[in-house]
Amino acid sequence: MTDTPINLLFCTRGGLHGALVLRELLASPRIRVCGIVFSSRVFRPGDGFVRGALALWQRTGLAYLLYLWSSTSLAGMLMTLSPLATVRAAARQRGIPLMVTDRINDEPCRQFVAAQSPHLLASAFFDQHIGAAVAAIPAAGAVNIHPSLLPQFKGVDPVFFATLRRAECGVSVHRITAEFDGGYILCQQPVPARSGDSVLRTTARLYQRGAELLVSAINEIAAGVPGTPQAGGGYDSWPAPAQVRELAALPASLVSARDLLDLARGCVTGDAP
Repeated sequence: MTDTPINLLFCTRGGLHGALVLRELLASPRIRVCGIVFSSRVFRPGDGFVRGALALWQRTGLAYLLYLWSSTSLAGMLMTLSPLATVRAAARQRGIPLMVTDRINDEPCRQFVAAQSPHLLASAFFDQHIGAAVAAIPAAGAVNIHPSLLPQFKGVDPVFFATLRRAECGVSVHRITAEFDGGYILCQQPVPARSGDSVLRTTARLYQRGAELLVSAINEIAAGVPGTPQAGGGYDSWPAPAQVRELAALPASLVSARDLLDLARGCVTGDAP
């Protein structure tokens, strides 16, 4: 085994969850973050922010749209007051090449990924499907942190649906394949939801723990361990407004005032009090 850090390219849409994962990656002496692909997609590729936000509002309703805004744009603003650096700020501070795109599989982004010479690609809180051509660039392939106990709760917001269905929460690190959230599982762990925690806070805890799992298994993953195949499970797309109302009636919250205060203090983490 060599002591040379593993070149890892990170894909994320930023916000609170991307920042938590990046912090763990940067803290590991076994990992060198050699580049970042930052997603600018809101809903569909090419929509732009306003058009994408309107389309998502029509699909999910205003309450859910505000929740997403809280975990991304608002979180970024509040983190400027806290010790937790945003993904863009961390990239600037560390001199990490960063590409903003809503089409990771197009040629300019493929060229960017290849130019960073990654040994492994890892994604977390990333809203684009990583195609075979991009996933094949790193010698060790591509993996994803998914905040559920796969094969259960594949989809865009597994914590929302686990909360809605009062199911067990957890996090998985899996290989990226053509099937969304369907690749071989490399490691996973239950992370029980805590009474009173919002969907946003629970999701933050899961991504934090998923990053820790990835770091702890990085040598095996980089060596190409295949993992365990999935069987079964279901996929959930964006929640409908009726489902958002159903969650609020449990009662449960998407985001709370305490979340926003703790974001500004930098303590909405996996081990936050």
